[in-house]
Amino acid sequence: MDSFFSHSSYMISVISLNFKRTDLAVRSFFQFTNQELSDVYQGLKGRDGLLGVVILSTCNRTEVHLHYNGLYTAGDVLKYLQTYKGTNIPLTQFDIIPNTEDAVQYIVEVGNGLHSMVCGDKQIMRQMKDAYIISQQNNCMSGVLERVSQAIFRSHKRIINETAYHSGSKSISYLAVDVIKKQLQDNNVAILVIGAGEITADLLKYFSSLKFTNVAIANRTPWKAEILAKKYNYTVAEYDFLPQILAQFRVVISCAAADQIINPAMLSGISNRLFIDLTTFRSITLADDNNLNRLITLDNFTRLKNLTNNDQLAAIDMVKHIISEETNVFLNWKKNRDHMNQRNQLL
Repeated sequence: MDSFFSHSSYMISVISLNFKRTDLAVRSFFQFTNQELSDVYQGLKGRDGLLGVVILSTCNRTEVHLHYNGLYTAGDVLKYLQTYKGTNIPLTQFDIIPNTEDAVQYIVEVGNGLHSMVCGDKQIMRQMKDAYIISQQNNCMSGVLERVSQAIFRSHKRIINETAYHSGSKSISYLAVDVIKKQLQDNNVAILVIGAGEITADLLKYFSSLKFTNVAIANRTPWKAEILAKKYNYTVAEYDFLPQILAQFRVVISCAAADQIINPAMLSGISNRLFIDLTTFRSITLADDNNLNRLITLDNFTRLKNLTNNDQLAAIDMVKHIISEETNVFLNWKKNRDHMNQRNQLL
């Protein structure tokens, strides 16, 4: 299929709904679970004119990387995704990068954390890899998009080896831990983390390195919580008894992709608590008239001071130079490939 459809009329474009322009309340309607991604890929696969697609869905952005021609456009893909999710987000909320050169440059920049909430975000590269793997598993990865992924990984390796850009790089998890540290100034404060995925693992790593001693993990699947708790010498809390145990904790952090795990009815009589929701699912909700507890969401973190250090700032020009070089390597490869395909078609 790749060799048959690949010619110069095929282009790469990006559709992006991200935290820089769109509030969490909007982004939350356009998030995709792994099962939803499989459904979407199966629905898009085989569309005439669509050669490849990769969907990156994180707490801060949903992005679609397309390899296609004019027969099936970026607008068609966006319409399909909106219909699948039952949303009608105005097109003005999306960033659309229509031409190949700018799209590839942007994709590689995203993969290296230049567009993250935290500069040099340590989580985004893993998220990009996962997105490409899921596309491959659903047979929606074209050879050209595979080459884009290689440009991302090559540039990331070079940036680590040739610059100080990733020295001291942080993540959203670090911002959450930093807020707790600065506001409560107590390493023995009782903290409950709900969920046992990548964000939770990142949180526990920072809690451990900063010598927080009183941390518990609760998860719908207990054995996953037990693995993380054992690794960092923390404890496990009973997920099924959250309403009964919430009062035991001064800080509650949700990393679980589910709506209203904690709701106002569960907080009766509980006050002076700090809640942090690191999801797009509104997994923690407080009463509208709440004045007893405080909730911090992802949108609050966008207003926190950027934690970029001086070494990172000094390295950004070099990072952009490396990204441009690797982008040009890809573009030259694609140009030669397109010329070869055109010649073969003429023959």
